[in-house]
Amino acid sequence: MSDSPKPPSSHDPWVAVGRIGGGVLVYGALGYLLDQWWGTSFMVVIGILLGAALGIYTVFMALQDRS
Repeated sequence: MSDSPKPPSSHDPWVAVGRIGGGVLVYGALGYLLDQWWGTSFMVVIGILLGAALGIYTVFMALQDRS
């Protein structure tokens, strides 16, 4: 059995997908709830865009910390 080192988990592409997808889901849901509460129709779009941007930012920062 070889004890080859595993790559850091932040370099796994599925971690990036999970971070970005999670941000879209959480902030999109928050935008949807705000739309229902305020009677608007644009907060879900803002939530999705904000969630994607924050997810990309967390992936970028995680990759910078490992370098």
